[in-house]
Order: sequence, then C-alpha cells, then structure tokens
Amino acid sequence: STRQHLDSLLQTLAKNGQCRITMKVTGPAGESHYFGYDGREKQIISDFSHPVEIGSCSKMFTAISILQLVEQKKIGLEDKLSDLLDQPELLKGLMVTDSADYLGEVHLKNLLNHTSGLPEYFVDDDEMEVGIHGDSTMRFTPAQLVRMAKRLHEPQFRPGEKFKYTNTNYILLGMILEQHTGSSYQDYFKTHILNKAGLKHTSFPSMEYIPGRAPGHWNGKPAEMPATLAGAAGEIVSTLDDMGLFIRAWARGDFYTSEEMMEQIRTQYFNSMGGGILYGLGTINLFNTFGHGGQTFGFQSYMGSLPNGASFVFSIDDAVVPAWGLAMGVQGALSDLE
Repeated sequence: STRQHLDSLLQTLAKNGQCRITMKVTGPAGESHYFGYDGREKQIISDFSHPVEIGSCSKMFTAISILQLVEQKKIGLEDKLSDLLDQPELLKGLMVTDSADYLGEVHLKNLLNHTSGLPEYFVDDDEMEVGIHGDSTMRFTPAQLVRMAKRLHEPQFRPGEKFKYTNTNYILLGMILEQHTGSSYQDYFKTHILNKAGLKHTSFPSMEYIPGRAPGHWNGKPAEMPATLAGAAGEIVSTLDDMGLFIRAWARGDFYTSEEMMEQIRTQYFNSMGGGILYGLGTINLFNTFGHGGQTFGFQSYMGSLPNGASFVFSIDDAVVPAWGLAMGVQGALSDLE
C-alpha cells in the first residue's frame, strides 16, 4: 500500500505539472524501489539512469567539505569571513548598509546557515533571471557572482538576526574551501565525497561534458542553467542511484571521523525556514527527515534520510513544478515504516 500511495503521489504531480518525475525510495531494510511517470507523454518511465541537475542539493557537498575542515580544526565555525577569505577588495562594501559595515560580524556558521544577511546575486524575479542568464554557455567566476550580488542588492539584515536562503553564502564557502585546501572545490568533492561514497555518475558540467544528460524545462520550455552560475551553490549533475548512495552515506556519518560532528549537525544551529521546516549547517530538517532540496532553471530535486533508515531521492524535470509537496508526502508515507 505504501508503494501504491507513493506511485499515486508521483503520477498525480507529473500529470498536473505536465512533467517527468523519477524517484528512488529505499526502505529501512535496504530494499529499493523506483517510481517514474512522464506527464507529457502519459506513460510510465522505466529508465532511471539519466544524469540530472540536482541544484542546491549540491550545497550538502559544500557544507560537508567545509565541516570536514572544521572537524580537522583547520577553520572554525566562529571564524570571520574577512579572516577566512583573503580577498579584501572583493569583500569591501559587500555588507555596507545604513552607513554601517557588518562584514566583521559575518562568521562561517552564518554562511552555512543562511543567516549572514549577504545580498543575493540573482534578481528577485525568477522569470526575469532565466531571461537574463538562460544561456547555458555563459561563464562566470565566483568573484564575478559576488560582485553581482554587491551591485544588485544591499545587505538583507544584520548577521545572525534572521534566516534568508541566499546562494552567495555558498559561493563564498566554495572560495573558502579552495583557499584552505589549495584544490578546486570540484576536485575536493571528488576526493573526499564522491570517491568515499562510490558516486560514479556524479559530475560537474563546468568542467566536463556529461553524456546522456536529461533535458530540463522552465514552465514547459527547454532550459539549462549555466553551470558556473550555480558553482559551489548548485552545479552538480547526478543520477538517482548516486543521490541515493550519497544521502545514505551522509546519514551513516561516513564523511566525518567522529560521531560528535553528526550529532552537532543534527541537533544544533537550526533556523526556521517556515512551515515547521528547519535549516542548519547545510542541511534541511523536514519534520525530522534530513537532506536538501534543489532547483535550477530546468529541474527540481530532493533527497532525504529518515530516522527509521529509509531514504528517498527524486527529480522533477520542470523547475516551476513545486517539489515541497511531494517531498512532504513521501516523507509522511515512509515515516511509519519499520
């Protein structure tokens, strides 16, 4: 009955949204099931191997990498952004508002938690943003994205006062990672996350061509996000199988050497996203299901791990079809399994 319920949830959204949705669910005992429906062609999907954009699910990879450095005591959660990143000219003016400069109050934990108050480098209107940056061949550097944020918007609030999901935080985290490791964030991810979890079909479109990649859509029209516009905040392309391997490895604590780090991630630093959903240290707590969601110009995605050992990952091939309802529906259906 659980499988039928999940299949019904997925097919209803795919039909109503006129999109393709694929999902992999792994039960508490480790058994896996695939679900998929094409709402455009009105047919069941049987091929789940295509790589898809996972968007901000990539933020978990960035957060893990930074927290590995924290666990090794190379950097600290209370360290200031201005001390962590040796680019004073780039940071100058980034947090100036009302004649006050709050840059010195931005700490590493604020970047991870989206409580920095930093301005966003995207425009406020999603449709306009796709129109401006919808060419997938466009190239950006992280520094350019930070300068875009500085040019487009003022700081949103004083650091630590509020929560506001902001991609600039994770672009800066990627820059911090590179400065303190001497490696690109992509190469660091490959060595310390992809290889560790056995992710053989997870890639970085800013660096390589990805064969068999599934096309995405924005409101029914083909769309592909420039990889370097997402960067460390969301460029990864992966498959359902790799996403499933990743979230289960995360839940086991495979990326850290101590249980204390996972306990800290699961219990501390959370802020409200609204609707009872929490965010802390690069992880979303969806009613005690830990993971992350993602949106690009062409996809929405989610991956989550439940306390009972179950997990789920899914991909929607249209960025305007809402993912939260499906994530909450799947979480609710799996939470009672033993």
